[in-house]
Parts: sequence; C-alpha cells; structure tokens
Amino acid sequence: MIHWILMTAGLIVSFVLLVKGADFFVDGCVSIARLLHVSNLIIGLTIVAMGTSAPEAAVSISSALSDPENAGITIGNLLGSNLLNILIILGISAVIVPVAADKSLFRKDFPLLLCSAVLVPLIFYIGGMNGKRWGGLILIAFFAVFMVWTILSAVKERKNALAAGSKTDEDEDEKPMSVPKSILYAVGGLIVVILGGQLAVYCAKDIAHGLGVSETLIGLTIVALGTSLPELITSVVSAKKGCSDIALGNVVGSNLFNILMVMGLSMIIAPFSVTPENMIDALCVLGATVLCFGASALKKKLDKKEGIIFLLVYGIYLAYIILRDL
Repeated sequence: MIHWILMTAGLIVSFVLLVKGADFFVDGCVSIARLLHVSNLIIGLTIVAMGTSAPEAAVSISSALSDPENAGITIGNLLGSNLLNILIILGISAVIVPVAADKSLFRKDFPLLLCSAVLVPLIFYIGGMNGKRWGGLILIAFFAVFMVWTILSAVKERKNALAAGSKTDEDEDEKPMSVPKSILYAVGGLIVVILGGQLAVYCAKDIAHGLGVSETLIGLTIVALGTSLPELITSVVSAKKGCSDIALGNVVGSNLFNILMVMGLSMIIAPFSVTPENMIDALCVLGATVLCFGASALKKKLDKKEGIIFLLVYGIYLAYIILRDL
C-alpha cells in the first residue's frame, strides 16, 4: 500500500516538474530565437524538439542495450510517442488555440516526416521483420540530411533578417532576455523537464508492471505517454503563450528525431526482432502522419475541429491496442 502511495505521489511531483520546467524552457527558447534572429519554428524543429525527445532516446537506447531480444519497450516507446505527438499533443494544442502551419514545413519538414513514416515499416518488411543495422544507417543518413537542411535554412533566414534590419517574428513586442539568462532558462527548464519525464516513466512503469500488462502495451501507452510528457507540456505551454509555431515545430522535429535518430541508433546498437503487432503500429504512425499532413495542408492550420478529430482517432487506436493485449 505504501509503495503504491509513493508511486502515485511520484507521478504528481513529475507533473509539477514538467509544467514549471516547460514554462521556463519555452521562455528561454523564444528569447534565444529572438537573439539569433531566427524564427520560433526553426527553434521548435531543432533545440526544442531534440531537448524534449531526450527521454525517448534515453529509454529506447537503454532498453535496446539491456534486452535486444525483446524490443517491446524500444519499438513501443518510439511508435507510441510519435502517435501521441501527432494525435494527442497536436490535438490538445489545436483545441486550446489554432496551430498555424508555416509554408516552409511543406517544402522540407512534412515531406521528410512522411518519408520517415514510410521508411520504418518498409525497413521492417525488407529486413524480414527485423530492425537491422543497415536500416539504422539509412535512418541516421536521413536525419543528417534533415539537420543540415534545417541549419542552412536558419543561417539563410538570419542573414535575410539582419540584412532587412528587422526582427524575424514581426509580431514580437517583448524584448529578449540577456544571453546568460536565456541560456539559463532554456537549459535549466530542459533539465527539469527531462527529470520530470524520467520520474513519470519510472513510477508509471512500476505501476503498469504491477497490473501485469505486456511490455509492448507498456511501451505504447505508459512509457510513450511518460516520455512524451515533455513534448505535451512544452507544446501546450507554447500554444497558450501564442507560440503555436513552436508547438507544431516541436512535434514534427520530435517525430523526426525519434524515428530517424533514436530508432536508427537502436537498430545499429542492437538489431531487434519485429512482431506483426509492431508492423501494424508502424502503419498506424504512417496513417496519423498522412492525416496530420492532409489536415495541415487543407487550411494551413489546425483548429479545434481537427484537434477533436485527432483525439477521437487516438481513442480508437488506444481501444484497439488494449483489446489486442487481452
């Protein structure tokens, strides 16, 4: 009884850490974007995305190293996190405030996200239902292309902004914080967010194991939710602060980081076996990515209607994986 009370208390503390850490993290990143004269979208795609994906990286790579024969936590965590990012995080953010889709996303980031969503089930199928090292190398190569392309875009954007003698975000009214303060807010907030996410995962996994459910289901639900909490809190806080471009950039960047970098590294470090259920989950991620791309392209934004649809779709998927595990 005392153990369960401690685990529940740990979850509550982790949520508090996530909320406060994300608040400081978003403020620091927005200030850095203004100091560098680059858009919030670029910051969301890079610094925010990789920072909030740190829990997925830690959990998945650790799981691959400790138990390569049973990849339930590794695959479930990554695929489950990507589904949560699109359907829950963007869904909740869009319900709170319309999430604008910058046209630059459709030139590079969304096509690459769709490509990565296609690559994963394709690699699984060609590899004979295995995540092999050559597949990991392909994913890492695509991640390198994404990072180089994004950095070049940021450099070009900064030069254009400085040449025009104007700020990148025209609607900025607040002055950025000082450089040391911006870094302190961003780094300190990120550390708190990661610690909160790790505490949430530890407590949630302990509770889930006590209930006797499978590792794949734990990875797709409890662990995926726990490691996605930084993205969820950061995106919701960004949306409430009027920085919806950070919210969308965070989700797109995090999903690219999860699949291309984290899953790629997991395959290279310890190739794993893939179950038919894993393949179905990978196809569900592809379907959610297509849904997000189509909804964003239609109106160049996601509003409350799309948000509700995303949440309902995730509810159907959640019911399916729970029934599948019975």
